[in-house]
Amino acid sequence: MGRADADTPTVVALGLLLGALSRHTLTLQTLGAGDSPSPASATTPRAVLSTTHLLLPAAVMQQATLARAAIAHAAAHLLYSPPAQAAGTLKPLGLAVASAIEDARVEALLMQRLPGVRRWFLQAQPAHDPHGLDVPSLLARLGHALLNGRYADGNHWVHKGRTLFAATRHDHGLEDHAAFRRLASILANDLGQMRVRLDPQQCVVPAAYRDDHSYLWQHGATADHATEVLQVQTPVAPPPPADASPADTPPTDAEERPDDGICHLYPEWDYRLQRERADWCTVREAVPPAAAPGGLQPAAEPTAPWRSRRRLSRNQRLRRQWEGEDLDLDAAIDVQVERRLALAPDGRLFVRPGSEAPRCSVLVLLDLSASTGDVAASSAQPLLAVEQQAALLLARAAQAGQDRIAIHGFASNTRAAVHYLRLLDFGTPLDAVHTQRILSTRAAGSTRIGAALRHATRCLLAEPAGPRAIVLVTDGAPSDVDVFDARYLTEDARAAVLAARRQGVQCHGLVVDAGADRYVHRIFGWRGYRVVARAAQLPRALQAIHEQLSA
Repeated sequence: MGRADADTPTVVALGLLLGALSRHTLTLQTLGAGDSPSPASATTPRAVLSTTHLLLPAAVMQQATLARAAIAHAAAHLLYSPPAQAAGTLKPLGLAVASAIEDARVEALLMQRLPGVRRWFLQAQPAHDPHGLDVPSLLARLGHALLNGRYADGNHWVHKGRTLFAATRHDHGLEDHAAFRRLASILANDLGQMRVRLDPQQCVVPAAYRDDHSYLWQHGATADHATEVLQVQTPVAPPPPADASPADTPPTDAEERPDDGICHLYPEWDYRLQRERADWCTVREAVPPAAAPGGLQPAAEPTAPWRSRRRLSRNQRLRRQWEGEDLDLDAAIDVQVERRLALAPDGRLFVRPGSEAPRCSVLVLLDLSASTGDVAASSAQPLLAVEQQAALLLARAAQAGQDRIAIHGFASNTRAAVHYLRLLDFGTPLDAVHTQRILSTRAAGSTRIGAALRHATRCLLAEPAGPRAIVLVTDGAPSDVDVFDARYLTEDARAAVLAARRQGVQCHGLVVDAGADRYVHRIFGWRGYRVVARAAQLPRALQAIHEQLSA
C-alpha cells in the first residue's frame, strides 16, 4: 500500500485536525490509485475510512481545500454515522442514494456544531453538469442542493430531495438516522420509476473529498429489520396473478405494513393559512400479500341475493352498429385505414339510439384504522369484519352486473406514512386470493382521510370514461397522531372531496357513527353521505349507495 511519510508536515497537520474534530485517534495514510478496493475508483480514487485508518488519495492530499474538507467529512462520519450497517438486500441504486443522504446528514450535523466548516465543504464542491440526468450527475446536483441553500436546480427529483430533507430535519431532527433512511428509500424508488439506470462499475462518489462509503456498509450481512431494506420497487398498480405465491409474511400492524411500496406525495389543505401545503403527505401504496387460508373465516353470504335495480338510459347512442340512421365517423375512418392495409374491414358503420346500461367505476375505500377493530355494543364482531364482508358482497354483485369495482384500504401513522393498500383492483376477478387479501387486513393506525381520498381519486382517473365514484366507509372523524386541531383534518378532507368532484369523481361517505352529522356534512356536503347507527346496517347501506351511483 502506498504511504506518505508519517512525519511529513501535511500528514501531521491533517492528523491533528482529524483528532480535534472527531475526538478519535486514527492512522492517516496516502492512498494510491492502485490501492483502491473499488473497481470504479481505479481511475478516480476516493478516500477509504475505517474505525482505525483514513486513507486519502494523493490528489486530495495535494490540494489543501480538498484535504481539509475530506478530514471534516471523515470526522462527521466518525461522530454521527453508525458503522458497518447491514446492507442486506439493498440494490446498488438504493446504496448510492442512501449513502448520499447520509453524507448530507452528517455534514449538516457537523455544521450545526461547528458552523465554520460549511465554507470548507462549499469550497470543495465539484463542478457538475447542471443538466445531467445520469445517477452520478443527479447525486452531485442533490448533494450541492442539500449543502447550499442558494443553489437553484430545476430538476424535480433534486427539488423533491431537498424538500423532503428539510421536512425530515424539521420533523425528526438530524439525529434520527432511520427517518433519513426512509427518505432515501423514497428517492431511490423515484429514480427507479424514472428508469434511471446505474452501472456499479462506472459509478463513483461525485465529490472528491468524500469517502467511498465502505465505512457505512457491511456487505453480505442480513438486515436486522426487514423494514430497513431499501430497494428500487416496481409499480404495484397491476395486481399479482391468481396463482402467484406471496413473497412476504402478513403484517401485524400499521407500522409493520409494507412501507417499501411506491410512495406518492400529496398536498394538504391548511384552513388556518387558507392554502395548500405542497407535497405535505406521503402515501405509501402497496399490494399486501394474501394470508394463508387457515384461520380466516369466509365472508358471510347474504340472506337474500342482492338484485340490481339499475335503470336503463334511453338517451344512449349505440356506436358501431350494423344498421342505423347516422354514420359512425370513427368506424368509417377505421374502415378506410383497414382497406389501405389490405385488411378485412368491419362493416358496423352506423349509430342508432338504444337502451344501454351505463357502466360505473366505483372504488370502495375502507377505513382500516385501529378503532375499526373494536367490537361495538350492538354487534358481535368488530366493525372491520363487517366492512370486509360488506365489501366482498358488493364486489360480487357489482361484477355480476358488469360494473367495475375496486376495493382499497388505508390507515395512517402521521403525514409521513399514510398506508394505502390495493386489495382488489378494477378489472380483477374476485377469486380466492383476493378474498383472502381482503379478509386478512388488520386494524391499526389513524384516519388521515384527505390524503387517502386524493390517492383514490388518482386511481379512479385512470379508469375509462364514464361515471366514477369513491365510497368511503369509516367509523369516525379524520384524525392522526401528529394533528391536535380537531378541525384541521376535517377541512383537509373537505378540500380533497371538492378537488375530486372538480375532476369528475363523485365522493360519498358511509359512516358508522350515530353522531357523525357534525363533521360528515362538512366533508361531503348535502346528500353526499349516509350515516348508520349500527354496524349491522352497513352492508345494506353500502348496497343502496352503489345502486344510487349505478343508476
